[in-house]
Amino acid sequence: MITNRRLKYASLWAFASLNYLYADLVGIMDINLLSQYQTGVVNGIEITPQFLTIAAAYMQIPLANVFLPHFIRHEKTLRVIQIISGCIATLGQGATLFVGTPAPYYVLFTFIEMAATSYITYDAVRWKID
Repeated sequence: MITNRRLKYASLWAFASLNYLYADLVGIMDINLLSQYQTGVVNGIEITPQFLTIAAAYMQIPLANVFLPHFIRHEKTLRVIQIISGCIATLGQGATLFVGTPAPYYVLFTFIEMAATSYITYDAVRWKID
């Protein structure tokens, strides 16, 4: 396991981000979801410019955390950011399981994403800073 926490967090956030991205890509290949995307309503949610803006803002959390561990030098600040970001990402992703009926591939991606972000949160909580 990586002993450098900063590298570990950046790597885990990159891993989670790639899973978010690939889950969306696979969803576009799902004929049931693709037809919904084409109507502009997916699982009862209208895909508006406002919705897409909120989704884009939300995705800045994992994406920013790929580089933040290398940018933020104050360890206590980094620890708090990892805890808050990990909680938001884990809870936010978990909530998506209650929108419509998720496909098995989506449940798998969600489990992996939540495992990564839960671990980040857990590790940051246990991080003893001198």
